[in-house]
Amino acid sequence: MVVRETLRERPEARGRKLLEVPGYTFHVLVTTLSHDPVQTWRFYNSRAESENRIKELKEDFGAGGFCWQSFDGTEAALRLICFLFNLIADFKREVTQDDSPRLMTLRTRLLVIGAIRGAEGRKPVLRLGLRGRWRQRFQALLARIAALAVSTVVQVTAEQKKPSPRPWKPRSHPVQPRLLWSLK
Repeated sequence: MVVRETLRERPEARGRKLLEVPGYTFHVLVTTLSHDPVQTWRFYNSRAESENRIKELKEDFGAGGFCWQSFDGTEAALRLICFLFNLIADFKREVTQDDSPRLMTLRTRLLVIGAIRGAEGRKPVLRLGLRGRWRQRFQALLARIAALAVSTVVQVTAEQKKPSPRPWKPRSHPVQPRLLWSLK
């Protein structure tokens, strides 16, 4: 199957040139799938980023080069790493609103910031080493986190439709403790 794309639709389309036709780029797919050609192209096109995700898991999250003594331990560690990867992906989507930076970039720009502990009056404060646009950007991220936390709390309380538990009342007849053994 040969796919022809107009460059105006996807100017970032890359790869080697199959044919030199101005305004178009061509892709060749060899497959055993018997679906509609458009569905087949979309299926394979959506998998193009998988190598980048594997590279990110290995380099940023430490998923490459570890092996526990048992298969279960290795699987558990890998599942935790994938869970962390998904949490960071949600953080990038919801808070930074940019899916492109890797964990390494987030770590140096957002998570590792120099600071000094100080006081204003008797109230302890943390003075961050950010100035200008970096401070504004960090404040915007903190505001998004606060708004996200508030909306999550509101959503959780709205979803709780369970009746409130009955208040505790003492029993009408006290329960006698059972004697398990005796020291006679």
